[in-house]
Amino acid sequence: MVIELSSQDKAFVLGHMRGMLEALTDTQQLLLDGDREALKARITQLQSREQDERPQGMGKRLPTAFRVMAQSMRPHWQAIGDPETPETDVRRHVVDLMRVCNACHQTFAIR
Repeated sequence: MVIELSSQDKAFVLGHMRGMLEALTDTQQLLLDGDREALKARITQLQSREQDERPQGMGKRLPTAFRVMAQSMRPHWQAIGDPETPETDVRRHVVDLMRVCNACHQTFAIR
């Protein structure tokens, strides 16, 4: 499904996707380092940046299926950012997030 977006919305969506990929890379490194507090801060930064930079009303301009897929990622990010989540569960959430990323990229094309 092709999603036609304004240049502002497209820049935000693609930038946020890139930001999530960078956060997943940082997650792996911070897990290797054993620094769960830094991981919590990194996920908080990702979520805050999304809220701060999202163009007003953009959600209403996106197809429902795209929004639902994006919203399905939230519990995974929350679990990853929670220092109380066991590391093996964090790793499972990372894999699940990557599956959502792959499904999204197979389903949608941003133009």
